[in-house]
Amino acid sequence: MIALIFIFYSPIFVLAEEPKGLIEKNFGERYYGVYLGEFKLGYLIHEISQTEASVTQDVSFNVRMTLSEQEQEDYKAKYAFSQIISRHEFDKETGLLNEMTEVEGKKYYADYGSLLKDRYFKQDISSLTAKYKGNLSYEVLMSNKGGETSKFLKLPSLHMYDYFAEINFALSSPDIGETRDIEVFDLDFKNEVFMSATLTLMQKERVGGGLGNKHKYKYVIQEDLDGESFTYTVDQHGNIIKAEMLGLNLIREPKEQALILDAQKT
Repeated sequence: MIALIFIFYSPIFVLAEEPKGLIEKNFGERYYGVYLGEFKLGYLIHEISQTEASVTQDVSFNVRMTLSEQEQEDYKAKYAFSQIISRHEFDKETGLLNEMTEVEGKKYYADYGSLLKDRYFKQDISSLTAKYKGNLSYEVLMSNKGGETSKFLKLPSLHMYDYFAEINFALSSPDIGETRDIEVFDLDFKNEVFMSATLTLMQKERVGGGLGNKHKYKYVIQEDLDGESFTYTVDQHGNIIKAEMLGLNLIREPKEQALILDAQKT
């Protein structure tokens, strides 16, 4: 899910005639509330940073949930808090993904009061690290309660320009109905496959007024990803304002508002 949500680029990567990197407006930290209808389930933190050698995207997706009857029986719990933290690091010189890490954790709670006070009685944590070794080869290390495993995979190389395609799409000032196909949009190291995507501009709306704002727009982009459809509303720089995916709504909010989980709306 994380790879579906977040997209960014930098001036260092502006190549040829098209923008192929992040611009300054894409860097920094942004916060989003995660909603199911009117009920707030959690929050998402997204940050883009860079060094002289790399550009890094960090995402932290945090939601609390009511467990199904089967899960309640299996885990002897009624509620859980799930956290997925991911990092994608791209090499500035080649534009390719150098390393990807993902940590998944889930805390289990006996009742709602324990959830509100963060008194969990059990937690599960798993992690995955993939490092690019060149020649379409990745070394993948996985760790969970069952132990550690490692493997080498042959998968297409992932370029920053394709991984952050939504931003490049917005920066190209597309027209309504315009599409863009991305052959290698992301890599799924767990299932040993790569994913393709098609972007379509559904809406284009002027923002503000006056001569100074004549080129400012917000865009609604539909993303079709291997049978699933997602909708993003982004600003003129390609930064997400809100998104609809997998039955959830993400809404950009100030930090203090995003991180508050209202007990009455859970």
